[in-house]
Amino acid sequence: MRLEGLEAERARVRALLLRGLEALARTPIDPAPLRQALLDLEGPFLLVVVGEFNSGKSSLVNALLGEDLLPEGPIPTTDRIQLLEHGEEGREEGEGFLRLRKPHPLLKALALVDTPGTNALLDHHEVLTRRFLPRADLILFVTSADRPLTRSEAEFLGLIRDWGKKVVLVVNKTDLLSEEDREAVARYAAQGAREVLGEEVPVFLVSARLGKAGKDEGLERLRAHVARTLSEKALPLKLGAALGVLRRLLREGEAALGQEVEAVRQALATCEALEALLARHKERVRRDFAGQVALVERVFREVEERGHRFLDETVRLGRLPDLLNAKAFRESFLKEVVQDAGARLERAVGEALRWLARREEELLLDALTLLKEARPVPKGEEPFLAPLEEALARFRPEEEAARLSGLAQEAVVRTLAGGVGGLGLGAALTLVLKGLVADLTGLLAGFFVAFLTLSVLPRRKERAKRLLSQGLKEAYAAVRRALEEALEAGLARQEERFRGLYRDRCEALLARLEELEGRRAVLGSLAEEAHVA
Repeated sequence: MRLEGLEAERARVRALLLRGLEALARTPIDPAPLRQALLDLEGPFLLVVVGEFNSGKSSLVNALLGEDLLPEGPIPTTDRIQLLEHGEEGREEGEGFLRLRKPHPLLKALALVDTPGTNALLDHHEVLTRRFLPRADLILFVTSADRPLTRSEAEFLGLIRDWGKKVVLVVNKTDLLSEEDREAVARYAAQGAREVLGEEVPVFLVSARLGKAGKDEGLERLRAHVARTLSEKALPLKLGAALGVLRRLLREGEAALGQEVEAVRQALATCEALEALLARHKERVRRDFAGQVALVERVFREVEERGHRFLDETVRLGRLPDLLNAKAFRESFLKEVVQDAGARLERAVGEALRWLARREEELLLDALTLLKEARPVPKGEEPFLAPLEEALARFRPEEEAARLSGLAQEAVVRTLAGGVGGLGLGAALTLVLKGLVADLTGLLAGFFVAFLTLSVLPRRKERAKRLLSQGLKEAYAAVRRALEEALEAGLARQEERFRGLYRDRCEALLARLEELEGRRAVLGSLAEEAHVA
């Protein structure tokens, strides 16, 4: 690629990294490696040498440079990262880091990094090596010919692969092997690296010891490869290394956000469970409330039964004197038929509404059981518990029953008493029944005034029964409608109060889920762009 094209590509990668930084800032992932990669785009080419101790890393670096710049030995001699840069000779020490400046010509084209052995005895060696991996533009992975590509080395190659780095595999100390063994080791190392990295990598068989004496062709080939890489591929490798860092962090970001999404979905599952519980509660209350309405209906049915018996016993020729006395007829009807129906109606309706009010307490207890006993409370669900417990502690079913009773009474009185104010349910029913007595009296009196034939009497009696039944039916229908209105009003209030205990949290969770999914989508889109690049 021509220089203009490479610079345009550098600008494109820089812009992509900046977008990546912005996106990763909204994740739990530390974006420091990406910030460093962005800075390194303008820095020198970084050639990082890694490998287990005693693989001859320091010897190889010295051989490549043609000078003994780094200490060598059979035990770990490097307990910190050493960065060799071009400049006047000097050193700058820091915690776990040593900057060495040398006026070496090769260092004009690159900065060379020697790392602690990945299996060094000091625990922080591997940590430092892993920390420096993201900055590498090219990895020289050094393994020893007498133990090529051990399991721990293969694992470390996996870490390199995760950062998307290009690798040159160097098998050192090949002077210890016969020619036949050298070829076998080369095949073994190449195959092992290919299996881990998923691609072919250049393999060089060298002897740093002989190379320092100018007697190793493998070292010369390695030098030539490094020089050719610097002249032809330095910028593409640097850009690719930066994109590798971006891809790695984007994967980590997506995984971290995925965990958050899963946690939010688990919490939302609680919202769904509470909604399902509410739906079952409403269905059950509506079904069971029919039993309470049946108790109210019994009051009207018993009045009807007494009324029919009263008419059978009263509307006959043998009771003619009583029938001719309208006042006595009305008083007998109220005493024998109406009795205490009004008070019983008030008790039945009151008990039905108290039953309905107590169902809210049952709903709260069911919700607490769902959260506490039916399954362990997952992390994040704790905020659901406190509002439920507080609502249960302050719940007063008597107050709700009184409110519902007021609604029901108002509806019944409005229908039965024609809007007459100040009446209770019992008084309204008594008023209706008195009206029925008047109607019955008028109906029967017409018969006796006209002295109708005996054949008309049974028909008038049946008509009186129908009139009574129809009046009671209409009265019961009004009470039933009032109870159904109270039921729906009570359920609506229960639903509103119950949802109010978790609505805000669930809405916040939904918003959080949408936000997290949006962030994941951004990371995924960036990852696609980084792979295309």
